[in-house]
Amino acid sequence: MKKLITIISVCTGLWAGTAHAQDTKIRFFGQPELSNYNTTSKNYFQGVNGMGQYVTKDTTYNSKTNFNTGNYVLFVTSQLNDRISVLSELSFNNKGNTFTYEVQRLMLRYYISDYFSIRAGKMFTPVGYWNNQFTLGLVLQPTIQRPMAIRPVSEGGVLQYRDAGIQFEGENITKARIFYKVLLGNGIGYYGSNDKNDNHIAVTSQLGFEPVDGLKVLASGMFDRIEKGKPNPNGSISSLPDNGNLQLITLSAAYMNSEKKPEFIAEYLNQKSKFDNIGTRSSSSYYVYAGYKINNKITPYALYNNTKAGANTTEGDPYFSPIPVKINLVTVGVRYKFNSNFIAKLEYENNTEKFYYQDIVIEGFGKTDDGFTNTISSNRLRFQVAFVF
Repeated sequence: MKKLITIISVCTGLWAGTAHAQDTKIRFFGQPELSNYNTTSKNYFQGVNGMGQYVTKDTTYNSKTNFNTGNYVLFVTSQLNDRISVLSELSFNNKGNTFTYEVQRLMLRYYISDYFSIRAGKMFTPVGYWNNQFTLGLVLQPTIQRPMAIRPVSEGGVLQYRDAGIQFEGENITKARIFYKVLLGNGIGYYGSNDKNDNHIAVTSQLGFEPVDGLKVLASGMFDRIEKGKPNPNGSISSLPDNGNLQLITLSAAYMNSEKKPEFIAEYLNQKSKFDNIGTRSSSSYYVYAGYKINNKITPYALYNNTKAGANTTEGDPYFSPIPVKINLVTVGVRYKFNSNFIAKLEYENNTEKFYYQDIVIEGFGKTDDGFTNTISSNRLRFQVAFVF
């Protein structure tokens, strides 16, 4: 089976015809920010010497106040007729003297009824609530950055937050307002290698309901193939040691009603990498976000994230992180809404990461050094202005 990436070419041609659309909306998002942070690392791994012993070093880094232009996003939707619409999302980023752009989403939707529609192209994967609810335009996102649990590879996470393929979906089914999505896509293996002949198709599905306005409860599952010799998504392993299967299960609950004062999002993710020869490796992560609208302008909020790569401190997950790691991230902030198009956010973030290195055992020599824990602690203060017009 050929990879579904070719669908994007079809959607590009359709997008070119949106000049004749009945209704076209163009929105431009910006989100510049100021930040200041410090990081300390105890027993930072430097390498292994000729005696088979770890070389470590304690480090401290204090940043100056940095200005970041952030991402700029061009968001276009076009209603071609009563049933067909096109959506595109293009991001621009300026880092130093480097200017980059990327097509984040480009898809065609064919509407049959509330109960059944088809999307084709490049889209967000239906994993969890946050990944589908908020675009890359951060004026719509309640915090400055995504929770660690669902950050994409580009932001230090492992989530395949978008894919190219075909998605079947429906909503507002029965009085419980049941909704579903099923995506057949290229999967993670396709994007983690220069080899574009990967014939595996990833399946991602979501099922949920909305019993009252703003309250959504849902479950998602992603099933993909891991191929030996390819890098893992974050690049910490250049060549995976074994073939296997990837399973990501997500449970989500969210209450985000613009007309009510409280807001709440919680998600739990469990990832299993089932390798053919080395067995199953498991990782998990969860986060809880809560905010409260004091009035129409001010919303203080807090976010807690816990991530564990590897089922214990002695066995990492080659797909996620070969070194077992535990992460605790706490964020407190306040959001000020000037109007629906202009929002400011101020956040303080405390992050602790612990990497567990095992004893060094060399065949014929035995144990040459004890394992140790590398602890990285960081504090960050961030201010962001997000706008759209």
